Amino acid sequence: MAANNLPDTLRARLAAPQWTPADVMACADQLQHLAQEAQSAGTSVQRVAVVGDLTSDLLARAVACAIAQEGVLPLLYAAPYGVMQQECLDPDSALHAFRPDVVVLIPDWRNTWPALPVDTPVDRVDADTQAQVRRFEALWDALEARRCIIIQHTLVPPSQQLRGIAERRSPASMASRVDALNTALFEAGAGRVCWLQADQLAAQVGRVTWSPARYYYAGKLGFDPRFLADYLPWFRGAWRAATGRAKKLLVLDLDDTLWGGTIGDDGPEGIALGPDHGARGEAFAAWQQYIAQLGQRGVVLAVCSKNDLALAVSGLSHAVSALSRSDFSAFVCSWSDKATGLRQIATELNLSLDTMVFVDDNPAERSLIEQILPEVALVDLGTDPAQFIERLESGHWFDLQSYTVADLRRTATYTARCEALATQSTAADLSTYLEGLEMVGRLAVAQAADLPRLTQLELKTNQFNLTTRRYAQPQLAATLARPDQQLLVFQLKDRFGDHGQVSSMLLVREGDVLRIDSWLMSCRVFSRSAEQFMLVGLIALAKDQGATTLSGEYLPSSRNGVVADLYPRLGFIPACTKGRYWRRNLAAPISDLTSHIRAG
Repeated sequence: MAANNLPDTLRARLAAPQWTPADVMACADQLQHLAQEAQSAGTSVQRVAVVGDLTSDLLARAVACAIAQEGVLPLLYAAPYGVMQQECLDPDSALHAFRPDVVVLIPDWRNTWPALPVDTPVDRVDADTQAQVRRFEALWDALEARRCIIIQHTLVPPSQQLRGIAERRSPASMASRVDALNTALFEAGAGRVCWLQADQLAAQVGRVTWSPARYYYAGKLGFDPRFLADYLPWFRGAWRAATGRAKKLLVLDLDDTLWGGTIGDDGPEGIALGPDHGARGEAFAAWQQYIAQLGQRGVVLAVCSKNDLALAVSGLSHAVSALSRSDFSAFVCSWSDKATGLRQIATELNLSLDTMVFVDDNPAERSLIEQILPEVALVDLGTDPAQFIERLESGHWFDLQSYTVADLRRTATYTARCEALATQSTAADLSTYLEGLEMVGRLAVAQAADLPRLTQLELKTNQFNLTTRRYAQPQLAATLARPDQQLLVFQLKDRFGDHGQVSSMLLVREGDVLRIDSWLMSCRVFSRSAEQFMLVGLIALAKDQGATTLSGEYLPSSRNGVVADLYPRLGFIPACTKGRYWRRNLAAPISDLTSHIRAG
């Protein structure tokens, strides 16, 4: 059961902008009841286990609500107090008997290690930190063996100050050790663990306020239950990152959103932007700088505005503007309704509507989108530009675990895609258009340095994904050392820009058959004959390895219909009657695999 099939009252409660701890408790209980019913009826549910050093039941309820807000019905297992190590390591534990898809780990500094004398030598402190890293690695190993997704809280440092700055400067102080362990765990868990920044949440609330001692002594709680509702968006951000659901596209209105005033009435010189327009103008300038930084970090930017195009662009030529027309991969200005504009942007960028966050100061426009395009995330910025950054960030829409090269040049690649598409209207036919792109591709065996980007493709790719299997970074890394498996990566560039690593193939050798276990491709390069180019390279590779047949599998999902006919289009013939398995004889000619990409 998907969460959008829930009873209307519960669905409305999950969509409400304001929550109380009582709401969390009531909704979680109802969700668990529905999930148990769904499981009994044979309906698929997301099995989520929450286990920690302290009492985890309350946070488990918040986890359930947050997952349901993301459109997924969770069946929950909350482990007893203080048994995180035993539950993860014992293969016969209740946690493993539950068979979770996702495990949420909630460690606490009080159960991590005893205090050290403040004058403990640095090398002893470092050794202690590494011992704790190994302890967590053992937990991760046990969970990965069961193919679990792991979401883990960072450790929240204690709030005690003791002797002030001296305590902060001591490597042996508990606060310093917690900070050092968090950093070491980030490195050790790269590609294995998705992190929820509990230390940042506690700092935002205030560590003393977040974790009063009385709750620990009374019920072994690591936080004040008043903040359960505050936890929801933080977990949703971590959940989206862990499951490949992070938003990709930020669409912005212009008037009173990127600047104060109306460009059509005030002109570029009259809009509120920069210090000449007081505190309001400075706040808009800072907001634009923030958006520019998001674009530099891989968030795709677009404009959807009811405006005259020339006037709208003139606003971005303002002397203080941190944004220019080139920062936006799509720029829709018209007098049509915003729903039409958002659909146009999604089509231009080949991104689904559920990857989109729309920011508009007008509540009527947001209401229209909420009714017509409910899959689009909406942000109410309010009327004070000094709060815009905080209000956008509070949704954790774009949380990312680490940056890759592909993230840092994503704006350029989407802009290049739009420029390429703009030339299509002037081409006589598709073949002429593709030849005019002057595309250069490279298919190669993946290296260790490629794994972060390929893991990102695994998580995010839903449309061009033949089986929708998901492989974590350690699983991909294991293929590099196995003689019967190969991981290939495809890179593409054209005359408009370098698209980077946009496709991957996981291959398994089974006798004289080379099986395509997984084939993924970024939506940025659909319909460019990349699949033909890759298959020609794969056929050459397979022949060199002595294979006689290629085989492939297509498992339909709600979002990969675009590749339902991929194998027959590429000359494969059915290997079963239900359209799941396909094969291609390597002795067959490859004249049917025409590509407009040259090797380079």
